[in-house]
Amino acid sequence: MTAAPAAAPQPAPAVPDGSEPVLAPVDGSIKAIEDVPDDTFAAKILGDGFAVVPSSATIVAPVSGKVTTVANARHAVGITTDSGVEVLVHIGVDTVQLGGEPFAVRVAVGQTVTAGTPILDADWDAIKAAGKPTDVIVVFTNPALIKELAITAHGAVAAGAPVGTLR
Repeated sequence: MTAAPAAAPQPAPAVPDGSEPVLAPVDGSIKAIEDVPDDTFAAKILGDGFAVVPSSATIVAPVSGKVTTVANARHAVGITTDSGVEVLVHIGVDTVQLGGEPFAVRVAVGQTVTAGTPILDADWDAIKAAGKPTDVIVVFTNPALIKELAITAHGAVAAGAPVGTLR
């Protein structure tokens, strides 16, 4: 018996006030960016956002846009939305030190992705074995273009499910 092919990600529904939906990047438990165990992210030095403590291995795009960066250590992917908002999806804390080993990137720079598209897989056991926190951090790095970021989800979230809006 073979499994049915995975359904292609569907565009996130439009929000009536013109804002863009923001999706959970992974299954897990959402938390405020201030609670991330890294001073740079927690202090919002790179921008505002949120994090998810993961319970599954596949990371999906939290927004639609163009992949503008894939870190050499494969621990982060940058996506720029059609409105120019830059979104950094950072996997774990201090995971750049792992040299890319626990990550399998599914996208390339220049590729257009729809919110919910798988962008990376992570080996959480390897990351935990290295003593690194596993938070999947989503940061909006050019706040001047953002009128409002509203993260409304609490507790358990599913990869690709709406967690808030960006305007």
